[in-house]
Amino acid sequence: MAARVPYVEREKMDAEGKEIYDRIRRDRNVPEVGLQFRALLNNPRAAGHLTSMGAELRFHSAIPENLKELAIILVAREFNSAIEWTGHAVLAAKAGVSAKSIEAVRTGKPISELTPDEQKIARFVHELVRRKNVPDDVFAAVQALLGTRGVVDLTLTCSYYIALTLAQIALKLEMDAGKVSTL
Repeated sequence: MAARVPYVEREKMDAEGKEIYDRIRRDRNVPEVGLQFRALLNNPRAAGHLTSMGAELRFHSAIPENLKELAIILVAREFNSAIEWTGHAVLAAKAGVSAKSIEAVRTGKPISELTPDEQKIARFVHELVRRKNVPDDVFAAVQALLGTRGVVDLTLTCSYYIALTLAQIALKLEMDAGKVSTL
């Protein structure tokens, strides 16, 4: 299934677009910009703002790496995003999320299979995504765990990855060449 919009090629962009393309590449320390961002580069300025927010949240977050990556794979699972799952399940494992926890998220097992801190993150993400509401007790538990900046970073991390997954759905974006879904 082909994407609904073209994947922008750097060589065909104007000077401002090329600068944004190069910033995305530098922010992610990759030789080439991935397909989902190349699709979003059909609006270079908006893509640049969105990806800058993503880079800030990924690389300068107040959330411990394991819990941040857990939140990302929880969002990926909720939206069945093979793109985000395949990339971030590996990063979650590297950050210390156990194979058991990753598999529990992938297969939709009850959150009781997760560690106590992971359960707090999972409740927050599930409430936000499924019910479009975060009850006070769930928010307070995460704020006690992560602090005020951490709970804001968690909220923004969920928002960012929800935005990416919705773009993947609407634009029918493909995985990068050579990638195989692990979802």
